[in-house]
Amino acid sequence: MKLNIESLCDLEDKGLVVYEVGYRGGNYGLCVNDFIDKFMPKGLENVDDIVDMLPNNVGVYCNYLGGGLRGAIVGGGYSEKLPKKLAKIVDNFVKLCRQRYMEMEDGLNDEVDAEGDTNWDAIGTNASRKAGIVSAY
Repeated sequence: MKLNIESLCDLEDKGLVVYEVGYRGGNYGLCVNDFIDKFMPKGLENVDDIVDMLPNNVGVYCNYLGGGLRGAIVGGGYSEKLPKKLAKIVDNFVKLCRQRYMEMEDGLNDEVDAEGDTNWDAIGTNASRKAGIVSAY
């Protein structure tokens, strides 16, 4: 499967993407086995070892910082033992997941709400993200 936003949306339609996007943070990605099946090269040797080098859900997450603020959207990471060729695939996937997560936040980060009032939560979240804050603790 080609790695692009359209392929992610297709997987959403098929119910394979695990996601929750809201005012209190969230996540977006695939279960590790689905990720390997859809995006890793076919015929991988030692698939069980590769699974052990990846998080249970491959993608991104966003922590709730408290007080209406959400943190940066970050990847779940992987083992430093993951071969570079495969790590590059994961990195590209995470980049697309981050983009898709931000699309799904539609309106949450608008600094002025629909009534024209200042959205202080969005202002604070945008500042937290610009500063790279991931977690409040």
